[in-house]
Amino acid sequence: MDNKKILEKVQMKIAISNSKEEDIVLNKNKMSIKKGIGIAACIILSTTGVVFATSNLIKKFGGNSSDGVQTAVENGYVQELSENSIIDSFLIDNYNFYIAFKADKINKNINELRSMEKNILTIKNEKGEIIFQDNKDAYGLNEEDNKIIYTATAKEFPISSKLFVNFDGIQEVLDVPSNMQNNIEEYKLKSISDENIEFEKAYLSSTAFKIYLSNCNGIAWNDKECVETADGNKFYPAHRSDGDGEISIAGDGIVRYYNTFNLTRFDATDTLIIHLFKNDGSEIAIELTK
Repeated sequence: MDNKKILEKVQMKIAISNSKEEDIVLNKNKMSIKKGIGIAACIILSTTGVVFATSNLIKKFGGNSSDGVQTAVENGYVQELSENSIIDSFLIDNYNFYIAFKADKINKNINELRSMEKNILTIKNEKGEIIFQDNKDAYGLNEEDNKIIYTATAKEFPISSKLFVNFDGIQEVLDVPSNMQNNIEEYKLKSISDENIEFEKAYLSSTAFKIYLSNCNGIAWNDKECVETADGNKFYPAHRSDGDGEISIAGDGIVRYYNTFNLTRFDATDTLIIHLFKNDGSEIAIELTK
């Protein structure tokens, strides 16, 4: 059953007051109706969890790290810690945060960490804002090569020049390299093949590319959707977690779309073409420029 038919079926089963709003969310890995105030009925269809990589490539932060993050690592975008630190390495930008702890230094195995109900890891920035908390924010937790690895994605992490780590009472202060503190580049609309669709914004970082659209009736997930650079290279959606992409309809009836692609600043060109598709298979071509 295609997205349009699923959506129509769900909409018939939702009762909502005129003064309240709900979000209907179709994720690549799940479809859910997010509860809002005053919802009379709610149906949730969900397959939770993280989509793991199928590549045989050994990745710095484990199999759950995105291709975009791996590209960044291969270009030196990673901070290695000293031998005395409980942390092996980390990277952060506005969209991704990955950190690897030395298993022999933290005295916790992966099964213990997965079974804990309390937050054992909290990381704050210089303003005291929590940028990461294990039970709340961790999309991936795995153990590889004697390292405990946390991976998380976000619409935007509040970054600063220092990160204050508290792992089960062990505290460390991390110096964040200047190139990791703010590296977002904005792209602007040059042309769009469907003039009914409204371009909102598109941003590029060292680990990912994100695009936001609205008024995009009929848009659907498609295996061929990608970002194409000026030199013809194609970069596909990350799909590392449920937060990486979304097609949603709010109470105003406007269809909104956003997605995260594995394009990074290391491969990007000044112009890009986004290839998206509708339920009927027709293509939406969006040309962007810096």
